[in-house]
Amino acid sequence: MEEQSIQVFMEYKIVEGKESVYQAWMKEMANELTEMGAENFCWFEALEQPGLYVELFTVPSVEMYESIKNLRRSGEHPRFGELANWVHKPLEQINCWAFRDRSATITNERKRF
Repeated sequence: MEEQSIQVFMEYKIVEGKESVYQAWMKEMANELTEMGAENFCWFEALEQPGLYVELFTVPSVEMYESIKNLRRSGEHPRFGELANWVHKPLEQINCWAFRDRSATITNERKRF
């Protein structure tokens, strides 16, 4: 059975006044993630919570998710670690979750009726 891709969700707050330098840096990070195997990268800024950002992207395996999560939250990566300059809390506390898409199970259930 082929492993299903994993949707990654990262959420963090940028310190007030650091948004422009963070945003310039973030444009480069999409390329870094793509080079690591991430796909479908999306980047959002909250309307109702200034400075709150969310990244969404897909990776092909749980192992790749764990690898990227660890690099993003530990600062070991020479580029990803720069986020520590602008994020509101320590990198280790950045919210990062992985999700499996269950939409197909709903579609399959509907077909049976």
